[in-house]
Amino acid sequence: MSLAFRVALFAASLAIISGVVVRTSGQAVEPKAAVFSLTSDAAVVTMLIKPEKTADFEFVLSRLKEALAKSENPKRREQAAGWKIFKSPQMVQGSAVYVMRIDPVIKGEEYDITRLIAEVFPVEVQELFLKYKDSFAGRGVTELTPVMSMAP
Repeated sequence: MSLAFRVALFAASLAIISGVVVRTSGQAVEPKAAVFSLTSDAAVVTMLIKPEKTADFEFVLSRLKEALAKSENPKRREQAAGWKIFKSPQMVQGSAVYVMRIDPVIKGEEYDITRLIAEVFPVEVQELFLKYKDSFAGRGVTELTPVMSMAP
């Protein structure tokens, strides 16, 4: 197998795995359906991260932020505008706690961290996925519908 063929095969495989758009002969191949989308008005995502891996997780988050900012998809900047991440000083079940508040949710859009990174950094995504996977201890998703505002 030639090097050029192996590189092309790797790029095609990565594109299929990550769901990014690939152009072949001028035709756009649509990305796969979102693996993690939200349908409510707002959401809270709680991430449990191994305490010794918080630096790796925060590095992945920094690449996510950069990917959202650099994306050619205008929906990604809308997502970034309503996506804030907090870290709790308290541990839960021996894990560090990160809380993502997403308000407003861009309904139906991809919120999977590694897929979003892959859209902008397809070569780097495999390494980042391993960091993310190795840091992960659990996740909870709470979708929210507004009841009332306390603002006058």
